[in-house]
Amino acid sequence: MGKKLKVGKTRKDKFYHLAKETGYRSRSSFKLIQLNRKFQFLQKARAVVDLCAAPGVDLVPIKPIPNVVTLQEDITTDKCRQALRKELQTWKVDVVLNDGAPNVGANWQHDAFSQAHLTLMALKLACDFLNKGGTFVTKVFRSKDYQPLLWIFQHFFKKVQATKPQASRTSPLFCFFCSPGFLAPDKIDSKFFDPKHAFKEVDEQAKTVKELIPVKNPKAEGYTDGDLTLYHSFTVTAFLKADNPVDFLSKASEITFDNPDLESHSATSTEIKECIRDIKVLGRKELRLLLSWRSKLRRFLTKKLRQAAKKLGQAISSDEDESDPEEEPDKKKEEDKGDAEDDNEEEELEKKLAELKAEEVADLKRKKRKLLKERRKQRERVELKMDLPGVSIADTNDTCLFSLATIKKKKVTNLPHELMWYHSPHGEDDIHLSEDDEDDDEADKMSLASDLDDDDLDEVEQRQEELEKKAQKKKILDAEGLALGCQIATSKKRARDLMDGSFHRFANSEEVWEVPEWFLDDERKHRKKPVPVTREMVEEFKQKWKEIDARPIKRVAEAKARKKRRMLKKMEQAKKKAEAVVNTVDSSEREKMAQLKSIYKKAGLGKEKREVTYVVTKKGGGKNVRRPPGVKGVFKVVDGRMKKDMRGMQRKDQPPRITK
Repeated sequence: MGKKLKVGKTRKDKFYHLAKETGYRSRSSFKLIQLNRKFQFLQKARAVVDLCAAPGVDLVPIKPIPNVVTLQEDITTDKCRQALRKELQTWKVDVVLNDGAPNVGANWQHDAFSQAHLTLMALKLACDFLNKGGTFVTKVFRSKDYQPLLWIFQHFFKKVQATKPQASRTSPLFCFFCSPGFLAPDKIDSKFFDPKHAFKEVDEQAKTVKELIPVKNPKAEGYTDGDLTLYHSFTVTAFLKADNPVDFLSKASEITFDNPDLESHSATSTEIKECIRDIKVLGRKELRLLLSWRSKLRRFLTKKLRQAAKKLGQAISSDEDESDPEEEPDKKKEEDKGDAEDDNEEEELEKKLAELKAEEVADLKRKKRKLLKERRKQRERVELKMDLPGVSIADTNDTCLFSLATIKKKKVTNLPHELMWYHSPHGEDDIHLSEDDEDDDEADKMSLASDLDDDDLDEVEQRQEELEKKAQKKKILDAEGLALGCQIATSKKRARDLMDGSFHRFANSEEVWEVPEWFLDDERKHRKKPVPVTREMVEEFKQKWKEIDARPIKRVAEAKARKKRRMLKKMEQAKKKAEAVVNTVDSSEREKMAQLKSIYKKAGLGKEKREVTYVVTKKGGGKNVRRPPGVKGVFKVVDGRMKKDMRGMQRKDQPPRITK
């Protein structure tokens, strides 16, 4: 027989080991840190009550804590309430915490009810001692009593948010309620805290076919009382007699034939027989087909029963010589009533089907309108030359860059802080650019300044400053960070390994060290694990960055489009004035030419810059230099020696470089 291993040392829980390294008593401290980081409820709290504070077992005593009063009581008893009132006296607390759980293992239903009852008793204590506007944070078990608890919480707090901190166990059965804004009602009905009344079962029946196929995955609520199976088989007769056929289909797994006449009916096709074998996998179309089949079979049975009733009535009338004339109107009324009920049921089914069809048609129309609107905007941008045909600058769906939008939100929020924002090895949070990249950016800025007017250039610079401020607030990933993010997005194992490897004692150290500043800078630069990415991946993302930077920028295209519109407007105004000048009879041709030049000059049509070619003179050439061969347009003669002198003076002004 092998040895029984110790539980604590064999746990594969990173928060358990991290709590031992950092000196915390249990992993629950990380739950509290993460919940407070998200909801900010401990910053302004003057007094806090922590229920079930003992690590692991809630009823045992705990080690003393400075400036903290500890009580060893059962929170479900009045003795605990009296002890708290004795300590607090007239005080009201700002926060009540509850991370308690009962002893489990006997029965699933019993464990779920015990956890819900414990949460309800903790809420009762919180209502007695919470200040108005206070916060209550408690553990909740996801069972059939989850919705009743949520409904009760919503009566006492302004807002109830269900969350699951990262430090919590991976079991989906537990979550936490964070309820800020306690309403502090003057009078509370005792039925709210009575488990028999609070957790009273109310069957909710499905009303439409749409409710049978939920959009999201159903929550784990366990089995119903007395029913420990998920497979339920029913007969066709039970399906026809059901008051709510939609709810019947939600509970059934298979429908079997118990009547040969119904099985051989013309409405019972091969598709129907295949559908009723496994109802859980059917879609909306197949479920509507089953409802239509049910209505046909009900009409068939109703007609058959009427014929049998008529034959029976004729037989009785032939046996009896005299019949009671008063009974005939009553029979007719009953028959008419049965026909009316069948007609009403058919009308209701047809009405439901029509509503579902109308919803689908409206959804298709909405999508079509959205698509047409996007196409119209694209055509307008192409006409203004802000986009190229088939390529939209405003399109944010860029597959070349790694985007956090491609990852599921749940997975992104579960990543640790180190992996969410990667720090570059150069000691900066922004993208590291080389000298060549900076020179290219300067050239782009110069070309932009030459293309735009002063007003446009000021507007572009203002937008650039706003973008830079936003970029400083939100950190930008560099090429290595993008390569790391690509691995996280494409490989679950790689993401899990990176997340597990990021937890160590220096990951989120907020302690103040009494050491020199240069030592801290050196520690930040070198005390970190090497990034598990290859040089080829980094070079690939750098090349993609260059390709993206080379594309036309949206703001440049908008500025050029505005400039073009203004120029066209000025051109039209200048043409009208020029036509008026030409049509005048009193002025001479010379005066007309002068006025036309003045009009076009004011319109800004004669401001084209001439390209000047600089020619370096040779030694002994003098001032009068002929046009060099191959040079067209305006050229200017400059002294080559003067350039060398200027460069020498600039090198002299620079500080000396120190080489190691």
